Amino acid sequence: MLRNRLYVLFGLLVIASMVLAACGGAAAPAEEPAAEEPAAEQPAAEEPAAPAEPKVMVACLAQEPGTLYLYSESALVKTFVLDALYDATFDARTYDYQPVLYNLSKFDDNAQKNTIEVGVGDTVYDPATDTAVALAAGTVISMNQAEGDPIEVTVEDGQKYPIVQIVTTHTLAAGATWEDGTPVTTADVMFSYEVGAHPDTPSSKYFYETQTQKLEVVDDSSYSYFFMPGYTSGTYFVDGMITPLPKHVYGEGGSNPLTPAEMLADEAINRDPLAFGPFKLVEWIAGDRIVVEKNPTYWRASEGLPKIDTLIYRFIPDTNQLIAQLASGECDFGTQDAAFEGSLPLIRQFEAEGLMVPQVVAGTVFEHLDFNATPVDSYKGAAASLLASDGERLFAKKEFRQAIAYCLDRQGIVDKTTNGAAVVQNTYTASDHPLYAGDANVTLYEFNPEKGKELLAGLGWSDTDGDGLLDNGSGATLSFIHSTRTNALREKVTQVVQAQLKDNCGITTKIELYGGEFFADGPDGIVFGRAYDMGEFAWLTGVEPPCTLYISSQLPSAELGWGNSNNVGFLNPEFDAACNAAVQALDDATKASKHAEAQALFTQDLPSIPLFARAKILVTRSNVVGVVMDPTANSEFWNVENFDFEQ
Repeated sequence: MLRNRLYVLFGLLVIASMVLAACGGAAAPAEEPAAEEPAAEQPAAEEPAAPAEPKVMVACLAQEPGTLYLYSESALVKTFVLDALYDATFDARTYDYQPVLYNLSKFDDNAQKNTIEVGVGDTVYDPATDTAVALAAGTVISMNQAEGDPIEVTVEDGQKYPIVQIVTTHTLAAGATWEDGTPVTTADVMFSYEVGAHPDTPSSKYFYETQTQKLEVVDDSSYSYFFMPGYTSGTYFVDGMITPLPKHVYGEGGSNPLTPAEMLADEAINRDPLAFGPFKLVEWIAGDRIVVEKNPTYWRASEGLPKIDTLIYRFIPDTNQLIAQLASGECDFGTQDAAFEGSLPLIRQFEAEGLMVPQVVAGTVFEHLDFNATPVDSYKGAAASLLASDGERLFAKKEFRQAIAYCLDRQGIVDKTTNGAAVVQNTYTASDHPLYAGDANVTLYEFNPEKGKELLAGLGWSDTDGDGLLDNGSGATLSFIHSTRTNALREKVTQVVQAQLKDNCGITTKIELYGGEFFADGPDGIVFGRAYDMGEFAWLTGVEPPCTLYISSQLPSAELGWGNSNNVGFLNPEFDAACNAAVQALDDATKASKHAEAQALFTQDLPSIPLFARAKILVTRSNVVGVVMDPTANSEFWNVENFDFEQ
């Protein structure tokens, strides 16, 4: 049963002084007895110290996670809870990386950049296709080298060719332990790797099939990660880190052995995963709360961590209600998914009264409109049925997507929905990012409805009957569905976008709001099942410009994995090559130039319209400490073990 919120009570110790009164008798006898000496006053016995009251903190979230299984759907709200149950493999802090569960494996320490020889029959990374290929006689391929430029080779029988292979070694934090007292070992790492790689697990297989050659166990606490020969990465020192799963429970010979397919459906692993982090889950009441308590086996417990005893995640979808409960003390802090942008004036008033403290930081989260350029065959909506005058699908035309961008006043959207707590963004990277290409090097889409309508007319859509709405001259109007997951900010944005498209360019949209199924993995999910017209959500990025969200190998599909990120179906080999070169570059100059090239190509084709970089807004009660919103840490729970109250 959930305890009521507990507050630390300071008891008053009252020491009572004993008053000794001298009593007089009747007439004094001839010889008066000597008066008794008053008894010496005894010190009051010390009362035993009252046990410290448990510290209970309430975090109020705007959404409830659909699952907590590591290899299921991706959602920020899921990360909020998993940050308490699992220690992160590393933290991304202010455009830098910090070790947590593992060490950072760098070339000057415990990583190697080796030259090996490969020939016919060996599997290597092919940068031209961003895939792993088995070498055969006659294969023409570019092979990355440990030093210097790649070499182009035509493979011949009996010949060997030099190629780079990066090997990193990662060591688990000393003392890492599952909540049941079982040590976390490399057996759990290998088990997790095998589950993630399994065809029945809907995670992206790029990591397993393209980036990775193998893992080798060094001992119970360390393993070596071998990149695919020829694969290089500017973040090689963290790329091989794998979050463990408890083999002693779910693996062969465990207490509850499950196949990967069974793990996806298992209630325990989805709703009560075994923890090795600062907290363990003790209760989940659907639609109301998740409760986690201090994990006594936490490997940093000797440091006095975590600092609170119980953390309650309460689900309050209504932002106004959440703010009211912050003001009353029923919530100790409200998370960024509550879309506080629209309520900043009210929050500032409460701040002036000392009731709450907002943290507003520029973040790497960006809101965007996605066009379903490559819908699944079974989808029959506008993305699949609307055609341009040349007979091709309208949504697959870059001119259509560009026209929509010109029809939108994105600054107006920011002003009406965020109270200015957002910045219009030109590409998938914020303009203040060190690796942003620069305005002069990307295509900018200023608000220009006339240009938008001109592009649409070139595709066969104009107002032929004078009713103010675009049509194709054959009775069909330009209309499609704008879908998103229920969220206070996003609902406002959809309404403003709907009004602007109609008023500015004569395009009608229907808004459809979804719950967790919006982000569910394909083929059943909406956005990642590629079964939508125009979708809206926010990508949670990090330190690196996230061009890999849009590469061809990340198309969600049965062949490549339904958990992949390229839900827009953007298929551009030039973009793929530039993006892959950028993320694989080991030197800063190459990384910067290739990222700029990828951003230029992205803004030309515009598979997705970046609307704005969202400010990350966290609101705490004034007595809450240790809750820190960091620009590049996606979740504010990255530091959950240090959450506390002022003493």
